Amino acid sequence: MSEASKETLIPQHSLSRSTLLHFLPGICIMCFYLLSAPWLSQNGFQPSFGVLLGFLLVGIPLQMGIMLREGYKLNGKYSFQGVIHYRTKLRFWHYLVLGIIFIVYALLLVSLLGPVNEFFLEEAFAWLPEWLRNSSPPLDESYPLFIVVISFLALFLIDGIINPIMEEIYFRGYLMPRLSRFGVWSPIISAFLFSIVHFWQPWNALQIFILVAPIYYLVWRKKSIFISIVLHCLANLIGASLSLLQYLSA
Repeated sequence: MSEASKETLIPQHSLSRSTLLHFLPGICIMCFYLLSAPWLSQNGFQPSFGVLLGFLLVGIPLQMGIMLREGYKLNGKYSFQGVIHYRTKLRFWHYLVLGIIFIVYALLLVSLLGPVNEFFLEEAFAWLPEWLRNSSPPLDESYPLFIVVISFLALFLIDGIINPIMEEIYFRGYLMPRLSRFGVWSPIISAFLFSIVHFWQPWNALQIFILVAPIYYLVWRKKSIFISIVLHCLANLIGASLSLLQYLSA
């Protein structure tokens, strides 16, 4: 049976349930961040290291637990069978071309929306505490070497690879297909909810939405979460690499 045929058999979530399942990991990660950031700062880490730990210790286990529970309801045992959809594999050159187009698109978008993000950060969210609005001060020689090494390892491994893969499996492989009754609007709804889920950086919501909406349309169109997995990892790894270059050139 093709992915398109399977889609008509996927149980659907109400909008309220889907919103809750989108928001729940973000809320839990944000709570972990708020609780851990002061302790991390006192021990020499950037406050935002709490977000990375939140991904690993809270977000990923929670997302896996929700999907395994769904698998238990479907199969009578804890498994991912019938839970994760949109698994059509594309040719290598598709990912290569999409990667190049995405990099160009992302760079143009970031340059255009930079002033908008700055406005949101400095005006709309000026009421947030300074440490939250500036949770990632650039790493420099004032940080001990072991803190720098741990921070960059976590950035590349957790934010660059592990968490993006899990997020795309959960948000696009599990949740988005259960909104498929909305047709072409399902990737838009998914992108909108996902952009809000980043509660630790609300000033970036608009940029995230515009960045990911075309990707999720392709995921929906091609029935392939591998598109968003590759591009999500690529975006985060590029961001981590730029941070590393900034540190090395300081």
